Amino acid sequence: MRKRWAKIITLLTAVLVILLSVIFAIQQNTAPHTSRIETEKSFNPANTLSESDTEKTLLTTAGRLVFETQGCMRCHSIAGKGNPRNPLDEVGKHLTAKAIRQWILAADELEDLLSTHTFLAKQTYRKLPDEDMDALVNYLQSLQSNIIE
Repeated sequence: MRKRWAKIITLLTAVLVILLSVIFAIQQNTAPHTSRIETEKSFNPANTLSESDTEKTLLTTAGRLVFETQGCMRCHSIAGKGNPRNPLDEVGKHLTAKAIRQWILAADELEDLLSTHTFLAKQTYRKLPDEDMDALVNYLQSLQSNIIE
């Protein structure tokens, strides 16, 4: 009888540990849908850049921050970081900014091309502020060749 109870308690403890690990992982990977561009405005690139280059650099940096905070690496990778199933290393070579935006937001016309799970998951990105979406698209558009970090 003691062995039976010991097995039951061990099994319940293992299930509890796994459940708590999953909850912790979800909390750590959940990012708020708030604007990240304001955070990046304090970034001061080299003074040798022109004003338009500076703005583009800020936008690209802000887009990278949005990519990281929104948990995009759960499904995608860049420069070998993230999920290797869906690399985005040269997405800017192959898709226009408009096409990138459609893929991020899972435009209705893409419903047949995406799995139901993916299509529904991408619906949450429709809640991103416009400035975050613009920054994210700009960042992905800047990925023209393999990135080495």
